[in-house]
Amino acid sequence: MDKTRDFFDQLASTWEAESFPPETRKKLEALVETFEIQRGARVLDAGTGTGILHPLLLRAVGETGWVLAFDLSYEMIARAAKKTAPASLLCLQADSAKLPLASDTFDHIVCFAAFPHFADQRCALQEMARVAKKDGQLVIAHLMSRAEIAHHHDSHPSVAGDHLPEKGRLQRMFSDAGWRAMEITDEPGQYLARANKK
Repeated sequence: MDKTRDFFDQLASTWEAESFPPETRKKLEALVETFEIQRGARVLDAGTGTGILHPLLLRAVGETGWVLAFDLSYEMIARAAKKTAPASLLCLQADSAKLPLASDTFDHIVCFAAFPHFADQRCALQEMARVAKKDGQLVIAHLMSRAEIAHHHDSHPSVAGDHLPEKGRLQRMFSDAGWRAMEITDEPGQYLARANKK
């Protein structure tokens, strides 16, 4: 966990410029629209990084909703907090396996480009289920396929081995953690795993 946190702390200052050029940001807009977030929703942005999704999530929830974002990396979350500070957005440093949040709180949980880096993925799924409302939605999303993510991460020693579980294993992990009705889209340029709390 310390290795992962240190890795992202070191990259925080250049993360968005290098990882999200303008053409990628356009893809993000289309991606977030598929999450079907309703006005007034309470959204948890799990592993937010520097908050690349914040403007899109805030637009989706509107004036009556709010977004809470967390990340393990202090440098990442500090940059996310500085970008915009409406009353409807809160950023905090937290571990996905020990969320300092009340149970049954969120309508939507969005985990974009972060789940492979969670040290204890099973526990993270359990914690996200705990803080989700009944029937609340979880989306794990990437702008790469599972295979593309594995290849990309394995080219960096600090995150080598940070992979998405294969489909059957992830489905079992979801079910064991309290999620149901899971569906997975895994294709070049996109990965989406969706589920609702039991």
